[in-house]
Amino acid sequence: MKIAIIGYYGHNNLGDELNLLEMIKLIQKQESKADITVFSGGLGTLYYDVDYNLVLADRLGTNKYRDTLNRYDLVIIGGGGLIFLGANYFDFLQEGIKVPYIFSRVGIDNRIVSQPVLEQLRKILGRAYDVTVRTSSDKDLAQKYLGIDCKVVPEAIWNYEAQSFPLAAHGKKILVSMNAYASKYFTQIKEALSKTKMAKTTFTVSMQDTSKDFYYNILSTPDNRVILPESVSLHKKASFLASMDLVITSRLHAGLLAISHGIPAIMMKSTPKVQFLLKELNLDDFFVDGIINESMIDDILSRNMASRLLSISKHMKELSKAPVIPD
Repeated sequence: MKIAIIGYYGHNNLGDELNLLEMIKLIQKQESKADITVFSGGLGTLYYDVDYNLVLADRLGTNKYRDTLNRYDLVIIGGGGLIFLGANYFDFLQEGIKVPYIFSRVGIDNRIVSQPVLEQLRKILGRAYDVTVRTSSDKDLAQKYLGIDCKVVPEAIWNYEAQSFPLAAHGKKILVSMNAYASKYFTQIKEALSKTKMAKTTFTVSMQDTSKDFYYNILSTPDNRVILPESVSLHKKASFLASMDLVITSRLHAGLLAISHGIPAIMMKSTPKVQFLLKELNLDDFFVDGIINESMIDDILSRNMASRLLSISKHMKELSKAPVIPD
């Protein structure tokens, strides 16, 4: 079976690349001999070898892209936050696609809503063989804006298991990973970390290898931070994250990976998907929509939350093991 996967892949984004690896494992459980090709919407910037075909779709052009996809038995769009109600990124699905396609465990973003885009998306998703979304909040948006009633299936990344790395640190280990969407919190986080009463070592890690991410993390941490170099591998980054006592982040998958390994994650308001995740997990107390201060950090560090978080993780892992290819 020839399968094409389309998503935000090939950019060395930690969360998306780990999610892809777990997706492929689930597909191979269903189809052990599946011939998988991954299509990237931008330039490939992976710094390591992969065991799947990676095609740069933007170099094909729309017509050639359609012709290429029609040579597959199934096209999978997802997982991740791919449906933006203010822009249609799926022109290649509007006409000329003969092969069945599915939207798998996607997120929906309604920060901008365009009526012409909604009309196009309704047709594209209406022709899909199957549509699943990653949270109940995404399902509500699908029903409200697109008139689609779909199932909720958590992302495959819940199944990823990182080995904790034995980091040398003074006191509690706190990791910060920020992006531009939560810029108003940079100064708050830095000040809060400088004032915490508990002994700690602050680390930073970029979820994607860009100079901007690096800059945001520097702005959000005290001067005695430990910077995890961009040269470390995908799995090494995850092992650093899994060795922490607390993660402070505005990035969805940094928080998800932390929680899945029993680590509390303070998640700053950024794009809707962050709040959607915490609402799904009944962890609204981890969400910051106002002010983050040292008292909040000290309070979470003082509590033993591993058992509660690992119980949540176990439940999400079971749900996320659902087959990717529908019957």
